[in-house]
Parts: sequence; C-alpha cells; structure tokens
Amino acid sequence: MRTFSLLTLVTCFAVAPSFGANREMQELQRDVAQLQDQVRQLQSGFDVKLAALQTLVQQAVDAANKANTGVTVVNAGIVQTLDRELRDRLAPVTAMGTKLDNTASDTNELKITVSDLNSQMNKVLRALNDINNAVKLIQVSSTPAAPPPTDTGGPAPPPPAGSLFNTAVKDQNAGKLDLAMSEFTDFLKFYPNDPNAISAQFNIGEIHYQQAKLDQAVKDFDDVIEQYPEDKTVTPDAYYMKGMALKQGSHKADAATTFRGLILKYPRSERAEQAKEQIRAMGLTVAAPAPKRAPKK
Repeated sequence: MRTFSLLTLVTCFAVAPSFGANREMQELQRDVAQLQDQVRQLQSGFDVKLAALQTLVQQAVDAANKANTGVTVVNAGIVQTLDRELRDRLAPVTAMGTKLDNTASDTNELKITVSDLNSQMNKVLRALNDINNAVKLIQVSSTPAAPPPTDTGGPAPPPPAGSLFNTAVKDQNAGKLDLAMSEFTDFLKFYPNDPNAISAQFNIGEIHYQQAKLDQAVKDFDDVIEQYPEDKTVTPDAYYMKGMALKQGSHKADAATTFRGLILKYPRSERAEQAKEQIRAMGLTVAAPAPKRAPKK
C-alpha cells in the first residue's frame, strides 16, 4: 500500500513539470497568434493607407500635368501676344529707320552738291581774278607811254602803278620771290593809296610765308588786317594766312584765336569754313573755351 502511494506521488511529481511546460507553450502560442493578428491588422492598414497615398500621388501627377499643359498654353499665348505687340511697336521704328537712312543719303548727296558748287564757285572766282588781271594789263598797255625823262641828274620816276604791280605778280608766280618782294615794296612806297595796295601787302606776307619767314609773315598779314579792317575780299585771306603762319610756327593757341576771329568776323566766307577745318585738325573746338573763373577769396 505504501509502495502504491509512493509511486503515485512520484508520478504526480513527474507529470507536474510537463503540465507546466505545456501551459507556457500555449500562452506563448497565444501571444504569437496575437502578434500575428496585430501584424496582419497593421499590414492591412498600411495597404489601405498606401493605396490612398498612391491615389493622392496619382491625382497630384494628373493635376501637375494639367497645370503644365495650361502653363504651356498660356505661355504660347503670351509669346504670340508679345510677338504681335513687338511687330506692331517695331513697325514704326523700322519705318523711322528707313526714313533716317533716306535722310542721311539725301544729306550726303546735298553735301556733295554743295562741295561741287563750292568748287565751281572757286573756279569762277579764279577766272574772274584772271580776267581782272588781264583787264589791268590791257589798261596798262593802252596807257600812253610817258615821255622820256629829261636827264636832270635826279632819280628816275617809278613805272606806272599798274605796270609795276602786274610785273611783281608775274615775278611772284614765276618763283622770283626776292625780285617780286622788291617790286611790291616799291609799289607800296610809290602808290600807298592805289586800290592794289592791299593785295601788294598781302602778297608780301605770302612771299615771307613761302620763304618760311613765319614771324615776318605774321606781321605782314597783321598790317593787312589793321590797315584794311573793312575789306571783305583780301582781309579774310590775311586772317587765314596769319593763322596758318602761326600754326606752322607751332603757336597753336594763337593760331586757333586767329581762326576764330576770322569765323566771327566773316562767318559766311569760304575762308571761315577752311578755318573751322584747321581748328578741328589741331584737335580743338571751333567755339572758344570759356574763360577760367578766378578763385573766390
């Protein structure tokens, strides 16, 4: 009897651990099942949310495509509108440019015409001068010869004014500058009030200029300017040649002043235009520079 009881007790003790292990296994399996269920629920929720997100993304892509299409259409419309507006605005400008080109062409043609007219006028003036000299020569040749002077032992009388002047001009044109200088000097000495006196004085200045005696040439042209201030034929030439002599003598500022004086006094003369060209050639402005102001004390 004791033996059965002991065996029963031993069996109970042996079965008890096995029963406890099964219980823990069941609990573990239950926990795993719960975790799997939770995972399935999470997976299901994630799938739903992912599907919703994909839908939103697709909608956003569709909206972006529609917006891009709209922007393209609007951009094309803007480009067309701007192109049309630019053509409309540029049309008058293009027409104005064409008119300006035509005006510039007309201006150039006018300048050429004026230049040709000036050239023709110069030729006419030279021809008139030659005719005037020829008339003077005819007058001199038609003047009755003076009776031969009686030998009184005094100095010989000077030749007639016209003959002396024309001889001096011929010698100057022939390059006999010293002889012409002497003849012009005699002309001024014997005939200071003759109409050709101004030309004789000017020619003396020209001879000195040709001989590179520039300072003396400036004085000769000054004599013309001072003695014949109202003359409108030779005096402008004297202004111009004085400026040229000063320029050749490296007196740039004085030359510009002389040229400006010519332009101021004879603005419509041919020499005035030549004086402007000389001033520009020296790198100066035609208008006189403003005087410097004295510093305030």
